[in-house]
Amino acid sequence: MVRRWRKTSVGASSLALAVAWGAVVCVGVGAGCRNVPFYRMTSKASKSLPLSREGIVAFERGDLLLAEENLRKAVELNDSDVETCRYYAETLWRLGKRDDAIAVLEAAAEKRATLDVEESLYRSLGEKALERNRPEDAARWANKIVDLTPKSAVGWELRGKAARRLGRPEEALENFQRAAHFATDDRAVLREIATIQNEIGDFDAGLATWQHLERLYPTNREPAEVFAGQGEAYCGLGLAVEAEESFAIAAATAPDVVEYRRRLAETRLARGEIDGALAALGEASARDPNDPAIRELWARALQMRQTASVQGAISR
Repeated sequence: MVRRWRKTSVGASSLALAVAWGAVVCVGVGAGCRNVPFYRMTSKASKSLPLSREGIVAFERGDLLLAEENLRKAVELNDSDVETCRYYAETLWRLGKRDDAIAVLEAAAEKRATLDVEESLYRSLGEKALERNRPEDAARWANKIVDLTPKSAVGWELRGKAARRLGRPEEALENFQRAAHFATDDRAVLREIATIQNEIGDFDAGLATWQHLERLYPTNREPAEVFAGQGEAYCGLGLAVEAEESFAIAAATAPDVVEYRRRLAETRLARGEIDGALAALGEASARDPNDPAIRELWARALQMRQTASVQGAISR
């Protein structure tokens, strides 16, 4: 990997002197000053560069075994290259060597690098902590990102995910909203916000967020979950007709998702549309005949139809 120094307020000549002398310069990062070490390139470090570059290229094209070999050699020659260490760890992770990957990442986290490299490293550690069901560790790495760059949407988003996994939806919502402030119209963040708003019963806000999210996609390219989320919000607001329409769009957009057809059937039953509910349940059952929720709804719909038939006969 070819190194490029990040642009700073230090002049080119001063930077060259700093590199030559192995000095430590103070780089402005908005909130204060940060010491970034500069060091003379050693022969080992120089030899590591082509190996790192070739390893990253192999990683990007999916040749993980070649990537592992080259990146391992590069790290052995120069373990101060944090970005190469991160790529090496990502390669190990994808190869299923998760403990080794975490060990490499945690060792790299003890070293100094540029802000963007450190942010990527902490993000990787946080996301992997979530995958390993360790939300407390994810929160710790998220806090390091926020401390490093308070305006980082990545850090706030990771904090939100950790808080949500820890069962703290209000805290998660606040963190996701901060992430959205720094990354306007980030679809993934808005989806998290809208989902939590529905879950905590703030259906007005949830509906508004889902509708805004819908506008961020080209027409007829919206994900089904956007319409399903709107349907849930409409249900919470007592707007059955609008809920049915939203779930119908979601079911048509993602016909293989049984959940959307189940919710469509439920809203139709709530409105007394028994035949329409049975039609939706039939399509859902064809995709998953053993789903207990579908079978329960099917029995309820048939009971409602039988009751309606008896009442109709009596009235005649």
